[in-house]
Amino acid sequence: MRIPGRRVPVGRRPGVRVFGPNARNYLMVAVLQNMGYGVIGTAFAIYLKDRGFSEAVVGDVEGALALAAAAVCLVLPPLVTSLGYRRLMVFAGLALGLSRLGQAYAPSAIAIVTLGLLYGVGDGAMQTLSISFLSENAERGKRTHLFTADFVARTGAMVAGSLIGGVVPVLLRPTIGELDAYRATIVLAALIMMASGVFASHISDPPTTGRTRPVAAWIASLKGFRSWGRVARLLVPEMLLSLGAGLVMPFVALFLKHRLGATVTEVGVIQAVSSVAMAIAALSTPRLARRLGLAGTIVVTELASLPFLLAIPFTQSLPVAASLFWFRGMLMNMSWPIYNQLSMAGLPPSDKPLVAGWMRFGWSMAWLAGSAIGGRLMEQSYTTPYFYTAALYALGAIATFVLLRGIRDDEENIADAAGAAA
Repeated sequence: MRIPGRRVPVGRRPGVRVFGPNARNYLMVAVLQNMGYGVIGTAFAIYLKDRGFSEAVVGDVEGALALAAAAVCLVLPPLVTSLGYRRLMVFAGLALGLSRLGQAYAPSAIAIVTLGLLYGVGDGAMQTLSISFLSENAERGKRTHLFTADFVARTGAMVAGSLIGGVVPVLLRPTIGELDAYRATIVLAALIMMASGVFASHISDPPTTGRTRPVAAWIASLKGFRSWGRVARLLVPEMLLSLGAGLVMPFVALFLKHRLGATVTEVGVIQAVSSVAMAIAALSTPRLARRLGLAGTIVVTELASLPFLLAIPFTQSLPVAASLFWFRGMLMNMSWPIYNQLSMAGLPPSDKPLVAGWMRFGWSMAWLAGSAIGGRLMEQSYTTPYFYTAALYALGAIATFVLLRGIRDDEENIADAAGAAA
């Protein structure tokens, strides 16, 4: 129970126990799903390449994922009021797991890409639901900490998943062969993702959920939506960053393995350490936000990552490349909790799912283009796409400063007042 007049000091990082049951169950959903993502990020592209598929197929799988996610991001948000977060998150966990399970045994590139559509449905649902769910289930004065806890939980789970993805194939290889070892690793990731539905099933929705028919709720939400201006301001930086990320991020494992000679275990360790660095760095974002503001924190950290990104194509050393990836990932991604908080700041509760949906729609469509283009560029060169990515990241940071610097969250105002009082 919240005690009137009592507030958690702004500079203190509360533990997970101070969050409500809904937030705790959601964090477990995020942990299991991101553990699966970590396994997939390490092993899946290598698995496809070892099966004889090209980099273009890897890009097309990401494109199919993004296309389905984009559609879900537009259709799903208005249905939250009628179906509730619980049902939708359970469905998302099943879609994520079943699609990867199918891809582990799919006989052709067409089947693998088609199953990517199902994966995109689950991924799009979680992208759309997560931000608005966190915003709805955080008490005033704890919002920054909950968004940061979500980011730290996700990245910590990615660490575990990346290590699993790097170690399990090596352990299984002597017994069942290299290709089947990768396949078994993908199956393990699928089971982990499906297990997230257990915790999602314990999420409690408001009593009004389920009383309105889905179609009627969808139409009513669209008619009542008033935040188109916020959507337009968010989409420009969102899509620039996603387009840049899509050019290179799906192919990092291939870059490390086929250009620098890394083993799958080394790829897993590099991915894991990158996640650790991001999680540690994210803990400093509330303090940065008090000093620089929400938009200022995003811009400064994104621009600081660019020298490390630009240095990656020039290195021939795996340890040096690993260090560059770590610093780039840490600086580029540490501000995502702040960006998510900024996107929801000052919005009426009914608009939050739709704004989150449009954000994820823009991200997914740009990722679709980036991954499709990136796969074909990577067939020609593993280094050239990094320069395009750096340019797009720089434009995204500039767009964030120009379009979003005027947005302030109530928690940022609290921080300013606390700083002035001190």
